[in-house]
Amino acid sequence: MTRPSPGRRAACPADPARPCPSAAAALRRAPPMLRLWRVVPPQALGPATARSLLMVLRVVEPPCSRRRWEAALRGDPAAMARVALTVLRVHGVTGPAADTAASGLLVQALRGDRTAPVILATALRRLARRRPDDRHLAVLADRWAAWSPRVPPAQRARPAGHGSGP
Repeated sequence: MTRPSPGRRAACPADPARPCPSAAAALRRAPPMLRLWRVVPPQALGPATARSLLMVLRVVEPPCSRRRWEAALRGDPAAMARVALTVLRVHGVTGPAADTAASGLLVQALRGDRTAPVILATALRRLARRRPDDRHLAVLADRWAAWSPRVPPAQRARPAGHGSGP
């Protein structure tokens, strides 16, 4: 392996299964909860996971402008979908920004949003194409695509953070 000439940065490896050294370091620093979307099937997650994940998402570095991110975290499914689709298009499906945006989608899915699981499944399929040796990703994508949230209608009718009063 040759060393880069002085004053030049080494290029990221061409192998998509191996992220750039700086991206790999960032992934190691990211809270493990932000990796749930690409590890745990939706059937194994519940409201407690959504609450815990939301607490983490409120303190990590936002994947986009703070104002857009805060609007998405307030419980607006359309805002979260816009943020996640933009982040996944611009940054790809690997790295801290992708994990943060996909985790936001995971929260929305667990709250009853029906669009979030579809976007998660699409992101997992993209990730599976980058890592063809990791069969788990394709299976997980299929599980998210087939998953239907089971949230009581009263919970779906109220956006998060709103009281039950008039």
